[in-house]
Amino acid sequence: MRRLLLKLPLLALWPGATVAQGRSEPLRFGVITTTTVEDSRAAWEPFFADMRNATGLPIQGWYAQSYLDAAEALVTNKVQLAWVSSKAALDCIDRAKVEVFAQLVDSNGSLGYRALIVTRRDSGLSSIEQLLARPRTHGFALGEDISTSGHLMPSYALFVPRNIKPEEQFSPLLRGTHAQTLDAVLGGKVHAGTYNTEELDRLKIRQPAQAARLRVLWESALIPKDPLLWRTDLPLSLRTRLSSFLFSYGKTADERNRLKQMFDLAGFKASSNQQLKFVLEIEDFKLRSEVLLDPRLTEAQKNERLLDLRDRYARLARALQSSPSGSRP
Repeated sequence: MRRLLLKLPLLALWPGATVAQGRSEPLRFGVITTTTVEDSRAAWEPFFADMRNATGLPIQGWYAQSYLDAAEALVTNKVQLAWVSSKAALDCIDRAKVEVFAQLVDSNGSLGYRALIVTRRDSGLSSIEQLLARPRTHGFALGEDISTSGHLMPSYALFVPRNIKPEEQFSPLLRGTHAQTLDAVLGGKVHAGTYNTEELDRLKIRQPAQAARLRVLWESALIPKDPLLWRTDLPLSLRTRLSSFLFSYGKTADERNRLKQMFDLAGFKASSNQQLKFVLEIEDFKLRSEVLLDPRLTEAQKNERLLDLRDRYARLARALQSSPSGSRP
C-alpha cells in the first residue's frame, strides 16, 4: 500500500511530466564507480528497478568514471541526486543548489571508514616511516584531489604535518581512482598508494588472493560515511517522496540482498549538510597549511590567499548549518 501511494501523485508534481502518456523526463541518480562501470551497473540496477516500481518515476542510474565526474554532473544538473564523496559534496554545495539529505549505512553498522596507505607484501616496506624516509626513493599512487580518503585525509593527517609535498617526495607520483591506485600498487608501478577500509573489505570478499598481497602501512582516523545529495530545485514534494522510499528500503530479504551488492550497504539514513563539518575542518587546515608553508609566496600573497580561504570557510560553514528540506519521510 505504501508503494502504491507513492506512485499516484508524482507525475503531477514533477515539472515536465506528461501525465497523458505516463512519462516524464528521466530523473538521474549518480553513482560513484569504485571498480568498473559494469560492476556498478550490475549492483545498482536492481535497486533502481525497485525505485522505479515504487515511485512511478523514470529513475535512471548514471555511473561516474571518477569522483570529479560525479560532482560535475550534479552541479551541472546532468544528474539530480547522487552518491559522492564528502570532499566532493563540499565542492558541490559551494557551487550549486544542492544539499546532503542522506548518508550511506553499511552492513556492519559502522559510522565511517578509514583512509589507508597500502603496499605489496613483497615491496620491502614494513612501515610508513620507511616509505617517507628518503625523498624520491619510492613511487606512490595518490587518489583524486576530490577524494576524501584518497587525497584529503592523507594530506591532512600525514603529509601536511610532516611538511611533505607528494610531488616532491615520490617518484613517480601517479594519480587516479581507488581502482587505479590499487592496480598501480599490485602491478608494481609504484611502491605504495592510497586506499580505504571499505574498498579493502570488499576486495577481501571478491578477490581474497589480491587482498592477501597487500600490507597496510598507515590508517587514518574515522571518516564519516559518504553522503547522498540532491538538487534543491527539485520540487519539495518529490524530494519528500524519494526520501520516503530510500529510508524505508531494506525491510525485505530481497531488498537487503540488493543493498549488500551495492557497496555492502544496509540502507540509507536521513542526514544533512552538517555531516560535512568534519571534512570542512580538515580541508581548511590542509589548504591554510599549504599556503603558509609555500616558500614561493610572498607574505602579501599568503595573506591574500588566507583571506580567500577564510571567506570560503565562512561561506561553507553557513551552508552546513542550513536545515535540510524534504529529507524526512
